[in-house]
Order: sequence, then C-alpha cells, then structure tokens
Amino acid sequence: MELTLKKPAVQTLTVNIGDKSYDIPLGSSLSISETKGLDTFEGTLAFYSKYIPEDVLGSLTYAEVNQITKAWAEETQKASKLSLGES
Repeated sequence: MELTLKKPAVQTLTVNIGDKSYDIPLGSSLSISETKGLDTFEGTLAFYSKYIPEDVLGSLTYAEVNQITKAWAEETQKASKLSLGES
C-alpha cells in the first residue's frame, strides 16, 4: 500500500484592523508543530504575532483578540469539517 499526501492550498481568515488586512492561516492548514501552544492565550498571541505586527496586536483589547480567536476557530471547523480536537 502507498499513500501520497498532497499539500492543499493554505486557507486563511482575513482580519481587518483599521485600514489594513491580515491573513491568518486556519488550523486545517497548519502543521502539528505550528499548533503547539494554541491552547493558551499567550501561545495564541505568539501565533497571531507571526501574521499581525506586534504593535497592531498589542493595541487590541482582550475582547478583540477573543473575537479573532472565535472567528478563527469557527472558520477552521468549517474548512476541516471537524470540530477542533477531533481527528
């Protein structure tokens, strides 16, 4: 038996902050190592800081970061057709 994995196109969530837009890859497009730390607020901020400049991210409120996280989780679930934590 042989299995060949093909990398699908990266799916993203576009977050508009002020007059700029930032694309954050959905969980279904991340490698296992990239998902490490997403179970903590600090880890999630570190992940977002790869795609949103630190000064912009640092200006967001806790509620705004939670809005991004909720939208990201919902879109990840839709894209993967699985709930987070399910494989």
